[in-house]
Amino acid sequence: MPRRALEKAGRIFLDENGEGAAEVTFKIRKASTEDAEAIVEVFDHVPFLKDCYRGEAGISLVENNPHIFWLADLDGRVASVMIVQRKYDFGRLEISLIVTKPEFRRRDYARGLIHKAKQIAANDKVDLVVYPENDISRDLFISEQFSLVRGVRSEEGHPMYKFSGTQIEPR
Repeated sequence: MPRRALEKAGRIFLDENGEGAAEVTFKIRKASTEDAEAIVEVFDHVPFLKDCYRGEAGISLVENNPHIFWLADLDGRVASVMIVQRKYDFGRLEISLIVTKPEFRRRDYARGLIHKAKQIAANDKVDLVVYPENDISRDLFISEQFSLVRGVRSEEGHPMYKFSGTQIEPR
């Protein structure tokens, strides 16, 4: 079975070294308010995140806005979290953040979340943008056919990368 089919099915066959391993099944799902503590626990693995994502503030953020959070769920455990927000004033969808717990990195959970965001963008017929904050993230988005938008940066100075929502068929 081709790798793309495996990703769409939510199955991966790679270990932390990118080599063959036992089949793992995960699902991409919207967060609920009950996921707040698990999401904040994932955020705790990223030292540069703002305080609004931590502790009680983070729990409150999730409980008040569960619709912006998507999860890679591995048998009830949150392996990876993505924040996707509609930027109505710009007519696009933005991946604001993707975080994966260290023990689950390099296993395509973040890639599965990106595929979900691409599908949402295709359904809405809008572009999907991201401002990668490090080389690993940038390389992941480039491998997913995101292109650099020259001259556009985030407030923090990170360059914008864009994927056109018309590049894939809506479901």
